Amino acid sequence: MKVVSSILLLCFAIILGAQEITWTNRVADLIFDNCSSCHHEGAIAPFNLMVYEDVVSYADFIHHSIEERSMPPWPADPNYRHFVDEAYLEEQEIDDIHQWIENDMPFGDPTIEPEQPVFLSNGSILESIDYTIEMEPYTLQYNHDEYRWFVIENPFDVPIYIEKIEVIPGLEQIVHHADLFLDDSGVSLNFDLQDTLSGFNSDTGAPSNSKYINAWQPGGNVIDYPENWAIVIPPNADFVFEIHYGPDGQGMTDMTKMNLQFVKDPSNIREVKASWLMLDSPPTLIDGPLIIPANEVVSFHQITAPIPKDLSLIAICPHMHFLGKSYRVWYETIEGDSIPLIDIPRWDFHWQKYYAFQEILKLPEGAVLKSEGFYDNTEDNHDNPNIPPVTVSRGLTTNDEMFLCFFIYADYQEGDEQIIMDSSLLVSTQENEFAFANAKIDLYPNPATDELNILSSTKEFDQIQLLDAQGNLIKIFQRPHALNTIETSNLPEGLYFLQFDNNSNVVVKKFVKL
Repeated sequence: MKVVSSILLLCFAIILGAQEITWTNRVADLIFDNCSSCHHEGAIAPFNLMVYEDVVSYADFIHHSIEERSMPPWPADPNYRHFVDEAYLEEQEIDDIHQWIENDMPFGDPTIEPEQPVFLSNGSILESIDYTIEMEPYTLQYNHDEYRWFVIENPFDVPIYIEKIEVIPGLEQIVHHADLFLDDSGVSLNFDLQDTLSGFNSDTGAPSNSKYINAWQPGGNVIDYPENWAIVIPPNADFVFEIHYGPDGQGMTDMTKMNLQFVKDPSNIREVKASWLMLDSPPTLIDGPLIIPANEVVSFHQITAPIPKDLSLIAICPHMHFLGKSYRVWYETIEGDSIPLIDIPRWDFHWQKYYAFQEILKLPEGAVLKSEGFYDNTEDNHDNPNIPPVTVSRGLTTNDEMFLCFFIYADYQEGDEQIIMDSSLLVSTQENEFAFANAKIDLYPNPATDELNILSSTKEFDQIQLLDAQGNLIKIFQRPHALNTIETSNLPEGLYFLQFDNNSNVVVKKFVKL
């Protein structure tokens, strides 16, 4: 029986190697998983990638973008640390898309086309929106950088608990950052009322900041906390938007907004905090001041004071401007261990994400955060705003520079590091192969009619393939760690196989469709 199974697997491998890649059996899943969250109606991307016709129209762009790895935008190095929802194509996935495009983009079997992802009509990717913080429209007054604050009075007379935050910039190409904080003093609201335009600037006064909530930069994504972890908003505090508009926006009208999703059961809340733990000034910046001479590539380093108490890290977000070249952050324990946090080897100002750790990461008391950042102030840097280059120093405008790292965290409680933020949490190859080799996989009901359930002792699959009785590929399932049920209602009656792949290991299970 083992010999027969081995021959069958060998035949499958030979047949699959020659299988045609189509939209329905392969490419649609790759596009939906890695592209559509930005490329849908009302979202940040300039065109949609939601249906076959969309992808065909932009095939040349897709081919070029994935070849140079500018898309999907995932600047962090996955070999340094993995994060939640990595939009990162493996080499085989890139090759598959290239092959599909080069073969005139066949559609494939329409009965197995995956369902399109569903997004809210306003461009949001949240499942629901409990409240939207929305500024009054503001028309930019200048062609140089503007800082402006917008106050939105808190309509709630009880505390609210925010578990997800999504920023939708009104002028995506002009908004340099959008910060959200609270003011429980009424000072900011008073200044806003004095200004005849929407919001106010430093000519009127400086806002009061009683609690920092969120920071958004270009390319920022949804902030999502563990279950029942939340930013706590008291009823007496106004929301304040700080928006930094980059240059060349005069006459444009902005309506940036933040969508909030609340914790449904606030009876047992863990409070989440957010702040810039690594700054670009002494004593954190140890080799400053932050000055980047013209025509030079230079590096800087940050070292924080020892962390005064245990913290539970949720997410990290480094920040630089156009001269940024790379940014690596780690921490060192009292015992001398070095723990990687994030490495962005090819900094891109346009994609400054919140990188959520796959599991809550304990930052122990006494640990020291460290970093190394490089800046390229030469003509080789295509993003350099000054050609010929000029000396640039630390400052608030877009053409100045910054060297900051933002963290989202909570006070540590025992067991926090066991909280999984990403169900596809990766393990080492050795552990992965061991778990897979000893996995128990069952399919039920078998025979199946409308759907087939997968019961497995492991989810460490690279992919799952659906094959017919002759070994022909019907469909490849992406993100198989989340796959528990396969729809079989569209399959003709007969014998089928599910092939579970993990590195060089393969497990094949058969089932009958009635």
